[in-house]
Amino acid sequence: MSKKPVVVYGASGYTGQLVCEFLRHFQIPFIAAGRDGKRLEEAMKHVVGIETAEYEIAVVEHEVATLTKLFAGAKVVCNVVGPFLMYGETVVQAALAAGCNYIDTTGEQAFVLDMRNKYSAEYAKRGLLFAPCSAYQNAVLDIACQACAEHADIDSIEAFTVPAVTPTTASAATLLQMVRSQEHFLENGKLVPWAPATTVEVVPPYSNRTLLGIAGLTPAIWFAEHGQIRNLKSFCAFGSRELTEQIVGIHKHYHANLATLPAADQIAALGQIAAGIQSGMPPRENPLVHRNWDTATGYGSMGRVRYTIYSHCGYQQTGLLQAFMASSVLKQPGRAVGFHSPSQAYGYKNVLGALERFGYAKMVKEG
Repeated sequence: MSKKPVVVYGASGYTGQLVCEFLRHFQIPFIAAGRDGKRLEEAMKHVVGIETAEYEIAVVEHEVATLTKLFAGAKVVCNVVGPFLMYGETVVQAALAAGCNYIDTTGEQAFVLDMRNKYSAEYAKRGLLFAPCSAYQNAVLDIACQACAEHADIDSIEAFTVPAVTPTTASAATLLQMVRSQEHFLENGKLVPWAPATTVEVVPPYSNRTLLGIAGLTPAIWFAEHGQIRNLKSFCAFGSRELTEQIVGIHKHYHANLATLPAADQIAALGQIAAGIQSGMPPRENPLVHRNWDTATGYGSMGRVRYTIYSHCGYQQTGLLQAFMASSVLKQPGRAVGFHSPSQAYGYKNVLGALERFGYAKMVKEG
């Protein structure tokens, strides 16, 4: 049974360490949990400022019963164990059974839709928040989309994110396993499947060069029942065109050569490819190098508006977003229950404000 208000599950990984770092900033006691005690102990040594944090280490098996026992007594579970399509549901079930609010770092649309359909109503019934996608790549783009939606004459949004990232081991595995699932966009108020590996050319702000964007991300899900916003498409265009082309090539390889294999064989084959992309821990991000753009353009019959968020260090933003969400839940229990994005749960201006206060992001209305 937890004696701390927050459990970070997957604390030994790159992102998990950052979540612990920012919980320390918010002065929130936490349990750093995972399956390997030695890895957890070593990981905590690398958390910036850990000597001033109040925390414990817990070793736990990835099973609903053992996780439920660990989570019991906590208020919030921060889940950073991916790929979520493979490992996420076990944690969602355990958090619900333990009576905990749940937030995670997923960007996997198929996982989010599946968990919404299975568990959103039960989380709401128990007065608990279920907030996946509390991470840079989707939460920040959602801020820009929510800003567009504040304009009454806007009913359609096209959005793209340009992250300058070196994928972690877990992120690489997630990107590869996502080729097995279906992505959607919002059209006339309904979620419509994208064709596999749909791409577009996108132009970053204040640039004359184009980048290759691949369709996906989760903003369309958050607006599926919005009412005003009827159409929404979003794309990810990595700062490295080569990385995007590599991912598109793997999509095509999967559908041509792997899609008819048994699921276990598909997972194994994609796992091997992911290991070739990233097999180690990347260095800490540099704000002079790892700069991102997230842009949403809203359209209507009588007007147009565009918001761009300039930011840096996406993984650090993810650690901050997790800590901000945990802090918000602890300070305002029951304000938002059931299935919500961070911006829906606590207001996009508040989420953006947290990023601004730490110097990570600035949103500009353009045009």
